[in-house]
Amino acid sequence: MAFTPKTKEYKSSAGNEYTFQNVPNSKQAVDIGTGLHGKVLNSRMMPQMLEHVVVVPNGLKMDDFESWEELEEVTNEAFSFLRTGQ
Repeated sequence: MAFTPKTKEYKSSAGNEYTFQNVPNSKQAVDIGTGLHGKVLNSRMMPQMLEHVVVVPNGLKMDDFESWEELEEVTNEAFSFLRTGQ
C-alpha cells in the first residue's frame, strides 16, 4: 500500500498560516531530534519539523521567525501532528 500523507492547516497565535504534512520517514526525523535518553532537543528537532513537516510556507528556517514564541509554538504543533496525525 502506498503512503498517503495527511495534512493539517494551522494558524499561529500571531495569525500566520501553516500547512503540516506527515512524512513516511518520521522515525528518522524524531531520532535526529532527540538526545541519547530520548529527550527532545530543540536545536535539532525544530529544523527537522520545519524541513519535513511544515510544507507551507516551504523552506522555513529557524531564523525566519520574528519571535522565539512563534517558532516554538509552530514546531511544537508540527511535532504533535507528526506523532498523532491530528
